[in-house]
Amino acid sequence: MPRAADPHLRERLIAAATAEFAAAGYAGTRLDAIAERAGVTKGGIYFHFDGKEDLFFAVLDHWRDRRRRLLQVPATGVGGAASALRTFLSGYLAFHFREPEATHLLRVLATELRGRFTARLREDDRQEQRWLRASVRDLLAEGVRDGSLFTDDPAGAAFVIASAVYGVLEQWQTAPDDVEPHCHQEELARVLVGRYATGASGDDAAVAHRSEYDFRDRTP
Repeated sequence: MPRAADPHLRERLIAAATAEFAAAGYAGTRLDAIAERAGVTKGGIYFHFDGKEDLFFAVLDHWRDRRRRLLQVPATGVGGAASALRTFLSGYLAFHFREPEATHLLRVLATELRGRFTARLREDDRQEQRWLRASVRDLLAEGVRDGSLFTDDPAGAAFVIASAVYGVLEQWQTAPDDVEPHCHQEELARVLVGRYATGASGDDAAVAHRSEYDFRDRTP
């Protein structure tokens, strides 16, 4: 009598592949090592995936979906969009600090694999960046409307903020011991949003963080 299929095998393979790809990169990862970590034969991988590339995409999809489920853009409430933007950015950074393997996958995608494979891989990279920029842009635009944020160009400001977030994660991945004292998600989010905060939400700390130049330069 044939043995019943393991209903949890796919999840185990995703977890094992996450660990292997994060530790060894794409080129350095072997399907044999993933199978051994998951406690199956190599044939168990091919039961669910066509091969290494298919498995890597499945790992990216898993973590992207998990990240977006956990990081819903918060509704604006007390404190307006400025507060919502700080919450969102803090949550995004906290997710990556808490899930270092998922963070390392972004590095593999952005460095080792940037010029490899098909347009699908490059589109995956672009989609993640677009999602972050769009989420930040929409909150900035909402903040302009509710008076808690100021910017003449929400899209441009979103690009600057997203670039800063990716820069933080890049440094945290490559030299964690050097930057660990600075990697406090709430403080980083406060600094990133503080430049654009008007203080209309009553957040004096955010306003105090802005420079005098920011205040002089701000015109309706």
